[in-house]
Amino acid sequence: MDAIKDILVRFFVAILCGGSVFGFLVGVGLLLKPERIVLLNQYFSRWFSAEKMTEQLDRPRSAERFLYRHHRLVGGALFIGAIFVLYTFLFSYNMRRISAAAASGYWVLLDALMAILLVGSVLAALVGIIVATRPSLLREIEKSANRWIATEGIVQLFNSMRYSPDRHILRRGKIAGVFIIAGSLYILIVLGPFLWRGGWKF
Repeated sequence: MDAIKDILVRFFVAILCGGSVFGFLVGVGLLLKPERIVLLNQYFSRWFSAEKMTEQLDRPRSAERFLYRHHRLVGGALFIGAIFVLYTFLFSYNMRRISAAAASGYWVLLDALMAILLVGSVLAALVGIIVATRPSLLREIEKSANRWIATEGIVQLFNSMRYSPDRHILRRGKIAGVFIIAGSLYILIVLGPFLWRGGWKF
């Protein structure tokens, strides 16, 4: 477990150091050759719209026909899954092994999670029985809960181009270059020894 954690930490630090080297080069370019950075920014500033993909995802899809047509199959599968979860946590659940693996401060969270899973499994078993035998009993609950919430407005908010950061940075190229160089050097000085020797402990 410690070896995996060390590999992940080293990989994250390597990404930060690589980004810092690239940032240092960009900062130097802003100080010495700002026109080259402008051309480089124009080359990489390409807009990929996600409108078509989100349009397909943002369409309401009704599953009621399938559920009512195969209500015995759906209800039986839901009931069997709920019974399996109940059996696992009531008879195969090794509390001592899980408690030994987790810190003592998280035992309350484990107990709360177990209680939620048990209550949810009981409710799922009851719903499975109702769906398999009398699915019409859930029709009123379905009508009140079956509401479509469109994400079109949120997607349009994030799916719009913003040029202001590039314009501000390129307009004040020397100041931005100094800050970028300073930040890159700071990250390299702080994280470089750890990446080279691996002497820190997290």
